[in-house]
Amino acid sequence: MDAIILDGHLKGALASVRSLGKKNVRVICASDHKTAMALHSKYCSARIIYPSPMDDEQAFVESIIELAQNVGDKPLIYCFSDETFLPLMKNIDEVVKYAQMAVPLRESVDIAFDRSKTIKLAAELGIPVVDTFMPEDQESVVKVSKQISYPAVVKPRHSCMWVNGRGVKAKTDFVLSEQTLLEKVSQVYQVTGEFPIIQKVIHGDEYGIEMLCENGRIFAISAHQRIRLTTPVGGVSVVKEAMYGTPISTTMRQEAQKILSKIVWSGPIMFEFKEDKEDGKLKLMEINGRFWGSLPLAVLSGVDFPYLYYKYGRGDNMMGEISFTQKASSRHFVGDVRFLWKVLFDKNQLREAFYPTKRKAFKNFILSLVGQKDDVWSSDDKKPFFYEIIDILMKRI
Repeated sequence: MDAIILDGHLKGALASVRSLGKKNVRVICASDHKTAMALHSKYCSARIIYPSPMDDEQAFVESIIELAQNVGDKPLIYCFSDETFLPLMKNIDEVVKYAQMAVPLRESVDIAFDRSKTIKLAAELGIPVVDTFMPEDQESVVKVSKQISYPAVVKPRHSCMWVNGRGVKAKTDFVLSEQTLLEKVSQVYQVTGEFPIIQKVIHGDEYGIEMLCENGRIFAISAHQRIRLTTPVGGVSVVKEAMYGTPISTTMRQEAQKILSKIVWSGPIMFEFKEDKEDGKLKLMEINGRFWGSLPLAVLSGVDFPYLYYKYGRGDNMMGEISFTQKASSRHFVGDVRFLWKVLFDKNQLREAFYPTKRKAFKNFILSLVGQKDDVWSSDDKKPFFYEIIDILMKRI
């Protein structure tokens, strides 16, 4: 069985190409642009460019189905973004005629990818969550704007969605006043047609727990602490450390299992938590119902999710549970450079509340240069590192 790796510009895709390629699995890597780094891994057997799912959802789906037909023997599809996963799920009855994927229940996908539904379910199950408002009209937005403390967070309910076949996105933002909150909510509504959720800001350490499941049963699991993100106010983790068997990882697993059992999840999934310094509680932030950005760290820590998913797709009997076997930490160099740049040069009203000192940020950046495994750089497979930089420069141009 061959593997089709989508989202070739993402480091999770690169980790999967390398994992499978080293085990002599034939890997077809695909992206919507030719400079995507994973396409240039030496472990990539074939390279495919597909239409951007954000530009033309149906053309993307048709191209993946055609690719699977051409590959033959029902290859296994890997997705690393909402942009590729959700269109395929929407057309899953047609996709699975020619390819294999883990297929969660439709209503479970809806819960996992809608932040408002995730928070509602967690609260119903007794899982601590951040104070969250879910306005349904302009009147309730105005009411929230007068109740909530500032800064506050405005989050779109979906990270991406499609209107008339074209993808739209709105980003998460901090707001500092009633006026900016009303303006931001209006912007999100104009783009997505949905009122966003509004959350209280909490301070504390951030964590993630990741797993592969079958009908709610976990058969592989890892966890990590997020040391640094792409920006001081949030984003994906760029420096992270594997953890397992700690009180925090145990709590995360217990809380995640409540949701997994309720939605009977099948496939990869990741839960993000944050420890609230104010009350000491670990609170669920959101769910990613597909492969996640910190996947390279999980592989380093001994949980080879890409190959385990391959075995699962192949129909192997996944007995027992595979978990963390060794201490590991990893760094995404380009992302860490972005973080340092933000600290050194960004003019942001949130600096005092969220940013470390410039001296501390520079010191931590230098210390991470020694003995830290990188998510992208590999002396055995150098090209992807340089293509990631080329990719960034091309987007800037």
